[in-house]
Amino acid sequence: MLDLWAPASRMRAALGMRLPSRTQLKPLLAAFALLGWLAIAAWRGGFGQGIGPARQTLVTLEVLDGDTYRTPQGELIRLLGADTPERAAPWFEGAQEPWASRATDFARAKIQGANRVELLTLGERDAHGRLLAHVCVDGEPLAVLLVEAGLAYPTIPHYGDSGFPEVARSIEARARRPPFQQPWRWRQLHRQSTR
Repeated sequence: MLDLWAPASRMRAALGMRLPSRTQLKPLLAAFALLGWLAIAAWRGGFGQGIGPARQTLVTLEVLDGDTYRTPQGELIRLLGADTPERAAPWFEGAQEPWASRATDFARAKIQGANRVELLTLGERDAHGRLLAHVCVDGEPLAVLLVEAGLAYPTIPHYGDSGFPEVARSIEARARRPPFQQPWRWRQLHRQSTR
């Protein structure tokens, strides 16, 4: 078997130096590996993300439906904490009307009538690439207003608090049972084949 330490032993003897043993080097190598990993994570932008929520104030927000919005920069936002009825789309048979339009109109009126619109997000995205965020109108989470009006189902039982426990508690406390089928169940039953 080849002993890679033999040349080091000869060099150590020739120079009169004492080099660390193999057992002493293992923790040192592990520490260097950890530091290297942290440096790469920081360089790629992954280190430090998700430490706390980011709050962004917006001038306006386009309402696409009750729980999906677009910023002036074109960023799609998926509202956290509430699931509103589905509007007509090519991938669905039918729509959850009149409730989908009512939820959309309600969200639009709240956003357009607000003095201040803010996004509260941890920077996470859903499967469709939309930024997951709470939309706050004059300091009040829109998800709370939608479930309180009976225009959305809370998503807390399925997805948890998404990093916002106080908002989640408020959503659950103020939710009223809507008069329409749960949107996630409706989507399962009405999704069209996309062949």
